[in-house]
Amino acid sequence: MFLHFIQSKEHKLAFLELAHVVANADGYVHKKEQNVLQSYMNEMDIQPSELQLTTGKSLKDIVGGLKDQHLKHIFFAEILLLIFADGDYNDDEKKLTADLQQLFELSDETFETIKDWVTRLDQLKIEGLKLILNT
Repeated sequence: MFLHFIQSKEHKLAFLELAHVVANADGYVHKKEQNVLQSYMNEMDIQPSELQLTTGKSLKDIVGGLKDQHLKHIFFAEILLLIFADGDYNDDEKKLTADLQQLFELSDETFETIKDWVTRLDQLKIEGLKLILNT
């Protein structure tokens, strides 16, 4: 949704690596999460061959060098969209979210605002599907 604002290939790859860590947080990548990951790659025009995922990297290793506040907000909003994609917000995902909030130095108010927006967007998607499928 907002990933087209990310210009640096380094930042794009860091985002994708973070997204893969988040998608695997519960030990299983749901089909909806796979679809979101693919749409991220499409939106940023990244080919699978360009992405080299390494296991065991910490969140700080992946995105700790990110300084731009706008990029932090983009990363956080998109990651929350991914987290909510499968309809499950489990304890592992809550911990990752809290860790990212701290790493990105986001206030509780900013966190809640972004989370509320993501939740409302998800509800609107469901409402749209119902409108389409029930008419």
